[in-house]
Amino acid sequence: SDPALKERVSEQAYLYRMASAIHLEKVPLLEDPSSRKLLESQEHKKYRVQLFARSIHEIEDLRTDQLNALRESLQVERFPPGFDLSDPSVLPLLHPEVRRVCEKFPVQAEEIVKRYGLDSDEFNRMLEETKGNPIFRWRVQKYVEKAEEERAKEKKV
Repeated sequence: SDPALKERVSEQAYLYRMASAIHLEKVPLLEDPSSRKLLESQEHKKYRVQLFARSIHEIEDLRTDQLNALRESLQVERFPPGFDLSDPSVLPLLHPEVRRVCEKFPVQAEEIVKRYGLDSDEFNRMLEETKGNPIFRWRVQKYVEKAEEERAKEKKV
């Protein structure tokens, strides 16, 4: 009944049918040693960390904006300490509109991560590293601060 799923399944079936009709015994894979070096270089890793920091910054902005909007709509100054809106046991207790916002947040966060060219596995790996590696956490924090400064400059202009 889901048209998008039906289209994806049909497309996948078509690709399988096409792949089975094409008989290529062995297709040589092109290996480019310079691209492998680039992906493993410190400069590339630094760039990925910068993208991660920017995505973290934007996700935090989204979370803050949504919490502020929820506080305004619920007419409360602040939520109780330790109250986690994303807790699955809390979700059924929430107003349907609030629940929708809470359920939409992970999807919106995923879109931000993708917009910065990261996949969720890479993002989650870096997120875990920030929890266990203080040096990495410090590097990410520096990039987040830089992103905040850049945003502040843009707002002034």
